[in-house]
Amino acid sequence: MSGSGYWTDIKVKIAAKDLDTAASIANMTVRGGISIEDYSTLDDDLAMFGPIEIVDKKLLEADRTVSYVHVYISPEDNPMEAISFMKERLAQAGIRFEITTDDVREEDWANSWKRFFKPTPVGEKLLIHPSWESVAKSRKKFPGRVILTIDPGMAFGSGQHETTKLCMELIEKNITADCEMLDVGTGSGILSIAGLLLGAKHATGIDIDKMSVKVAAENAQINGVGDKFTAVCGDLATGIDGRFNMITANIVADIIMRLLPDAVRLLDDRGTFIASGIISERREDMLDSFEKAGLAVTEERDDRGWCAFSCRKKK
Repeated sequence: MSGSGYWTDIKVKIAAKDLDTAASIANMTVRGGISIEDYSTLDDDLAMFGPIEIVDKKLLEADRTVSYVHVYISPEDNPMEAISFMKERLAQAGIRFEITTDDVREEDWANSWKRFFKPTPVGEKLLIHPSWESVAKSRKKFPGRVILTIDPGMAFGSGQHETTKLCMELIEKNITADCEMLDVGTGSGILSIAGLLLGAKHATGIDIDKMSVKVAAENAQINGVGDKFTAVCGDLATGIDGRFNMITANIVADIIMRLLPDAVRLLDDRGTFIASGIISERREDMLDSFEKAGLAVTEERDDRGWCAFSCRKKK
């Protein structure tokens, strides 16, 4: 009963050996966070921490060869979209899986999540900051950093995921004061907002999801850059014209490949294209696509199995 006040618990069953990759994919999907059931080390844990008499019988009988990843989706989100995304990414990674769903009371999840979402420094200048944390304390603890206020919500991009952090690091390195920025698959708008807070002149965020477009515009206003941000509902860069000094895309490898012809068309001759959301297994495919599109990789970064690239047009 997915009614008001309930979150959907998407439960993904995978082989224990695939847990790390599956967890990374789940973290890319979710707006709030994940939980994990992993029994592969249970016997060692029991031997170390105490007598088995105090352990529940069901736990002792748990299959040590499988693990479960739980992804929690708010009532306002579309759980089927999240499920479709995970199915695609798990299949790309060659992981066999089963997916089931259940419901969790909103207060049970939302309140506990706040314990784990803390101010997070990114790069040399940014501080990703949830609204419920004290700004004064954060300024004292992280002096000189630019605060980007954002909460886990109805669009992907809270700044906690590796791909988002990698993109922001590359944005910081390549941003200029006169930068016109295009953020494809903007989600929460976090990359556009980061660019604007770091000095970009204007940013356009485009997303196929109407809710994401709405949330991105609201987040820009919250961060005081609403007058420099334009939110557009559309499929990739279809219908976008002009020239941009920076184009960002934190999506998935196959979708980025679809975007490349438009990215090259819209990118200024000396501009920077930043792409992430790419699992390490697709790295070579992505490099081949950049080459065929006429883009040269100027920098590559990776973190926990995720890749990010900055590229420029070949001369």
